[in-house]
Amino acid sequence: MRILRGEDFESPSSLREALGWDFWTEEGPVDEVRAIIARVRDEGDAALIDLTRRYDGVDLTSRGLRVGAGELARSAELVGHEFSTALKAAVKSITSFHRHQTWESQFWESEEGARIGQMAKPLHRVGAYVPGGKGAYPSTAIMTLIPAKVAGVPEIAVCVPPAADGEISPYTLFALHTLGVEEIYRVGGAQAVAAMALGTQAIRAVDKVVGPGNVYVTLAKKEVMGRVGIDMLAGPSELVVLASAEADVECIVLEMMAQMEHGSGARACLVATDESLIRQVEERLSRAQTGGGDPRQMQASAALVADLDEGADLVNELAPEHLVIATDDVTGILPKVHNAGAIFLGADSPVALGDYAVGVNHVLPTKGAARYSSPLGVYDFVKMSNIVFSNPKANRALGPVIEAIAKVEGFINHADAMRRRCH
Repeated sequence: MRILRGEDFESPSSLREALGWDFWTEEGPVDEVRAIIARVRDEGDAALIDLTRRYDGVDLTSRGLRVGAGELARSAELVGHEFSTALKAAVKSITSFHRHQTWESQFWESEEGARIGQMAKPLHRVGAYVPGGKGAYPSTAIMTLIPAKVAGVPEIAVCVPPAADGEISPYTLFALHTLGVEEIYRVGGAQAVAAMALGTQAIRAVDKVVGPGNVYVTLAKKEVMGRVGIDMLAGPSELVVLASAEADVECIVLEMMAQMEHGSGARACLVATDESLIRQVEERLSRAQTGGGDPRQMQASAALVADLDEGADLVNELAPEHLVIATDDVTGILPKVHNAGAIFLGADSPVALGDYAVGVNHVLPTKGAARYSSPLGVYDFVKMSNIVFSNPKANRALGPVIEAIAKVEGFINHADAMRRRCH
């Protein structure tokens, strides 16, 4: 684990480069993704079937793209009582949290007497990508879809990559079935994003595509952005632990090791005021063994800071997906943190709480996007329309203002249209 000191983070760019967090320099299969999107656009379902055979090793010719109602219903028989009980408890917590994110229409009277406001409406049709294939991620299914359900989205289509036998994990299907989602397709990768964005014979186009995935999924979302909305461009999982000398070493190590389970691109950084703490964490990480894989796959680093104020500044520069604050005075340092997707306060708040069941959403901004964006929420599935209901009195008050500005900008017809309403 590399330990950084003051000279290594004199500027934001040098800090990110030293930590290996400079995501935007990474290259990906852009040309391949564009070719996939073009095939889906031109060939529709035939492209989806061929690309699923090529990338997933699954022939869907006879099975078809859409998951049947019988498969959904049978999932409840396959998952077991312990999982079904846990899943329903998680759904309850997550739904409760997102119901606090209400977004309502509102109207008021301007000083001039016009009636103005905003009308809130849920998106009509949303496409959700839920990772699958070799793994099962029912937690991502519920995290992605519950905010849409709370927002009132009437149509939701879900794409999940099939396993080698062409099946979708019963755990994922049970999660979707529990939420009342019926439109599910066994297709993944860039081709799934293209199908949802552009539409095929089987999959009608959506208004927005949400949900995390691999580099193919992320690049495809970037390519279709504008034709449809997207939630975010997700990258590898990130964790920063901001710690003082009294922090629990074992808890820090466990949090950093947990990041490894997200794959080889995961990044974890310990920002600490005490070098002895950093050395202890480094030693434990070097000999840690876990069923999740080789700890060397994780990009772990540490930064030694003079005090927690400097530590908070570094956190704000990194804008991590997950932030654990492991200090005695968590509420004192919290107001100084501006950029983080999800913040976990104190030794009793592991990231796993947010990943699964405490209620907050685990679809979070990565790659420094927490500087300007938020976790997935109800607001991602609601759009606003501005409303103006004016009258002659308000028009007479505002007419001279509008005419003066419109004439300067050369929009004479704007001025005339306003003058006509000022009788």
